[in-house]
Amino acid sequence: MRTTLDIDPRVLAAARARVNDGRNASIGQAVSELAMAGLSSENPRPAEPEGLVLLPSEPGHVVTDEMVARAMLDDE
Repeated sequence: MRTTLDIDPRVLAAARARVNDGRNASIGQAVSELAMAGLSSENPRPAEPEGLVLLPSEPGHVVTDEMVARAMLDDE
């Protein structure tokens, strides 16, 4: 289904990271996967004491400086 959504930049960055990680998926599919993972999570991670919310991670997935730089350029 096609629709228009306002997506938090952090969620969009997580979806882009999934797509850029070699998955053959669209941004929409990656956002849907993240949403479904959140819905099925029985114990969501609490915020850290400093208020930083941690996104779910995958074993072996490394975020590089280059990935962060690309994501920051996409937000401009």
